[in-house]
Amino acid sequence: MATPAANFDCADIYQEHGYLVRLTRGRDAKVHVFEVFGRPPTDREAEWAPETILRCEASRDVWDVISSEVRSEFNRRLKAEGKPAGRWGADETAVQRLLGKELLVLLWAVELPDVKPEEIAVAIRNWLGLKTEERWWLYTMTAAATGLAHQLGMGWRGALRQALCFGTRADTFHLGTITGRGTLAPRANDAFAASGGKPAHKRKRSTPDDPGFLFNAPVPAE
Repeated sequence: MATPAANFDCADIYQEHGYLVRLTRGRDAKVHVFEVFGRPPTDREAEWAPETILRCEASRDVWDVISSEVRSEFNRRLKAEGKPAGRWGADETAVQRLLGKELLVLLWAVELPDVKPEEIAVAIRNWLGLKTEERWWLYTMTAAATGLAHQLGMGWRGALRQALCFGTRADTFHLGTITGRGTLAPRANDAFAASGGKPAHKRKRSTPDDPGFLFNAPVPAE
């Protein structure tokens, strides 16, 4: 396997720990995301092949929706760091390790075939609203228990969908209809009964903080 020319801050996936995005073709086209444990070869190795783990397999239709948004987000970050912009390749793309983790957080949230287009749009919006450190934390928690491609929808993978895809029109509600909200039983107001239903006006007392105590009350004219 040759090193992909297209990349996001990962010039040589064979020598860097990163992620490889591979696109398949045909009627059942997929996107595969591998974690690649790249490393420099030793002097005793005539050739070497870094270990890989398939982390996600999703539909190309899903990939076609999210890829442009992810590219824009990654290139915004790379530009801020003074690094060259990246691009997605037609077949394979090498992705820097931390960026690859963030990509998987989004893909894991929308990988199931029953995720609706509106949910994908909401997931992208919510993913963009996360800080980079929050995406890294979500990846760490998810990959620790359910980080393999065949574990889609399980455990933290399912939780990612619930979290990132939440906010569609079907999720809207009125606060007044929330189950469990209410009031205590009414209690009679004794002060209201004593005043005959009229609010009682109390004379304000002067205090040292109130400059009114320096002046006498006005005397009505005769």
